[in-house]
Amino acid sequence: MTLMPHARILAATTALLCGTAFLAAGPAHAQDGGFRDCLNNIKADALKQGVPASVIDRAFQGLTPDQKVVDLDNRQPEFSLTYAKYVGGTVSLDRIQKGQQKMAQHRALLDQLQAEYGVPPQYLMAFWGIETNYGTYMGDFRVVRSVATLACMTKRRDFFSNETVQALRILNNNHMTSDQMRGSWAGAMGNMQFMPSTFTRWAVDRDGNGKIDIWNSLPDAFASAANFLRGIGFKPGLPSSEEVMLPANFPLDQADTTVEKPVKAWAAMGVKKMNGGALPAVDDSASILLPAGFRGPAFIIYPNFKAVMNWNRSTLYALSVGILARQIAGGPPVQQQAPADDAPISRDTVIDMQNRLARLGLYKDEADGLLGPKTRSALRLFQQQQALPADGHPTQESIRRLQAVR
Repeated sequence: MTLMPHARILAATTALLCGTAFLAAGPAHAQDGGFRDCLNNIKADALKQGVPASVIDRAFQGLTPDQKVVDLDNRQPEFSLTYAKYVGGTVSLDRIQKGQQKMAQHRALLDQLQAEYGVPPQYLMAFWGIETNYGTYMGDFRVVRSVATLACMTKRRDFFSNETVQALRILNNNHMTSDQMRGSWAGAMGNMQFMPSTFTRWAVDRDGNGKIDIWNSLPDAFASAANFLRGIGFKPGLPSSEEVMLPANFPLDQADTTVEKPVKAWAAMGVKKMNGGALPAVDDSASILLPAGFRGPAFIIYPNFKAVMNWNRSTLYALSVGILARQIAGGPPVQQQAPADDAPISRDTVIDMQNRLARLGLYKDEADGLLGPKTRSALRLFQQQQALPADGHPTQESIRRLQAVR
């Protein structure tokens, strides 16, 4: 699980739309004795993993919770971001042009990494651009303090306790000080924003100096990202996603990430590339995605989309990576515009929708305010009942009809 600062900055606004929130709970431990007790438990785990006591004590000496981290973690989204707002803010002309410049600048290294790991250069550039704007912002929080705060001051103790142990392992193995190891408020580090556990499993010493430095060594950062992507399932061949044209009679209930068919089966249904060309005649599984509803762009998502989602569990993030990578490589921008009236939806509105859908027997989960796959599936069923386009997208008309049901 890799949680990036760019994604985290946008997480509050995308959680409702993507159903992949990284939301905080209230403080679970007292700040004084409870915090020290928590650190002592983490120390015991770190000792079991071979971290010397001297390294742990030095990192924990005088350590206090970071209230700013707690405040950021507790921040709840009021509105979702639409597809147009998210992608428009992520895939900018400046980011495309810088990505092309950086790819040309580091072409020899990137070609070597593609040959070894099977990851095209444009994808490494896309992740780099989205995560840290090509290394211009990597975060200035002390990572050990951040992850220890999240371990000891929220209810996600197990996850962040392990991240703290892994951060201590990094300090020990790379002979760093805790002040040198900086990152996002949630502990993501370096050019590609690896969480400590991602670093300890996938990071690579590409420049061969005996130290893995994803902050200052681009060979280490790029190779680590390529190794991670290959490890989580990215394979050479098809891209992660591609804009497509749907036939006029396309069944909208098939446009869902839970519906998978061979690419050639979608082609047989009349799905084509935006330029009118045929989809690849392959048996790889794929799904159709309508991130702005049936009036917006349509995408076919290939198996590599799942690998990108393993990097960050946001559908819009994964789409943005694919769109940016394609344009860095010289491909066209998205052709179909999102509808102008596709407005953000408040968390309270989503909760109201979920409650109403539940009363109709269409939704059976918690009313959490997150517009995830289950909520969209329930909304699709309601749209079918109302003879509306059943794309699962919360248009103003769908919401109005739902609110009118007594």
